[in-house]
Amino acid sequence: MLAAATAIGLGIRLFRLDHFSYGLDEILEAYWIKGSWAFLWRSIRFDAVHPPLDYVIGRALEPLHPADWTRKLADVLWGTATIPAIGLLLRRRAGESAGAFTALLLAVAPFHVRYSQEFRPYALALFLVALALLCLDRYLERPGLARLLALYLACLGTAYALYFASVVLALAAFTMLVEDARGRDPRRRTAARRFLVRSPLFCAALAAAYLPWWPVVLEAARRPPMAGRAPLTLARADRTFSFFLFAPDGGYPLGAGGALYLVVVLIGAVRAAARPGLRFLLAWSLGGIAVIEILGQIHPHFDFVRRFLPAGLGLIPLAALALAGLWQRRRGRALACVVVLIVAVLDLRSLATYFREGRADWRTLGRAIRALPPGEPVFTENPYAQLCTAFYGVGETWLSEQMTPGSPKTGRPILNLDGQIVRLTWSWPSETRAWLVLAGEPAYPELRTWASRFPATPYPLAERAVLIRLEPAQRQEALAGR
Repeated sequence: MLAAATAIGLGIRLFRLDHFSYGLDEILEAYWIKGSWAFLWRSIRFDAVHPPLDYVIGRALEPLHPADWTRKLADVLWGTATIPAIGLLLRRRAGESAGAFTALLLAVAPFHVRYSQEFRPYALALFLVALALLCLDRYLERPGLARLLALYLACLGTAYALYFASVVLALAAFTMLVEDARGRDPRRRTAARRFLVRSPLFCAALAAAYLPWWPVVLEAARRPPMAGRAPLTLARADRTFSFFLFAPDGGYPLGAGGALYLVVVLIGAVRAAARPGLRFLLAWSLGGIAVIEILGQIHPHFDFVRRFLPAGLGLIPLAALALAGLWQRRRGRALACVVVLIVAVLDLRSLATYFREGRADWRTLGRAIRALPPGEPVFTENPYAQLCTAFYGVGETWLSEQMTPGSPKTGRPILNLDGQIVRLTWSWPSETRAWLVLAGEPAYPELRTWASRFPATPYPLAERAVLIRLEPAQRQEALAGR
């Protein structure tokens, strides 16, 4: 069953892999890895939003000159590998049926498919969390140096992949250790107690290997919050859980189908709380969500639901536990099959929405920019539109060329207005047609109202971008009456 679920998951994650372009975050990662190693290191240290592991892997593969979709193959690999890793973990601790249901549910989970197709660190981090917990379970079963080394590398990789992933992993792993230290299996009990006693040494070894990145973490913690505190509301909780159940993206309400699935998850949570050896799932999922929310309230960041991904992954095994409980009763097997069928239909419906319209495609606008006559400048409303337009309209090395002193500047200039019309007075040459891209955030109403007098071409797939043709015949009048 694990093999079948993995094959299904691989097929879904490869489907339409090149249907969309990169989004802004993916574009930034591609920009950084297209420059030199020094440029990459300088960029990710300055950004400090994510640790470097995923970027280093991407940069190591750049000499192969991959296309957009081939860069995503590594993420497809990590996402697909998570299916058997988490399935094996649940099979070892909860039984054959729980492992099979976990793998099957994850294979078709829309949130996991989405981030298994995104050129970002999330798929790698989720795989490493599942792998680290599986390695810990194997070590507690039969301690040995090779298994300890595998656990150490998986934990270190998690810390270097995603901050919140390491926090959630620490919470789940500690709970698993405490559970096994009090369990009935004498070998596991002895191994867990010894590991807990020696855990300061294990943590010290992890901290020592993390020393190159500690200054970046401390600098990021000292920076002022990038956003206000997210409100603690039922509506926000509804959208968060909806994302990890059926929604193709953030912002969707739970709905009747999501409510049904949430009931299944809660039943699984009750079963996990009642069964020794499975309470770590509660720490992993619900505890992880709570800890991430607390950290977000202490040091607010943009309220993206993807922050909860490492904890949201743990909701899948809870649902699987509820289904496994039904399956283990002969009279409950039919009901388990019905619930699985309903979940699969709702998952596939959300996946259909995602594969149809779930991402942006800046390539259409980029081709239009590339086809413009030489000498006609292109302006953008904000840095968001500038970065996306330049990536597909000029080239993948545009940012490294702009940020590297003395580097030759190739391709058409893409100039950012930051919403200020006055910048056109000295940047828009007289008697020359120019172009303006309105897209992304922040949007500037005054600039958009001013630009409405010129001819416009919409590019809805490029996040509803609009390409404005600034005609020289209207230049003097438009700038005088702005």
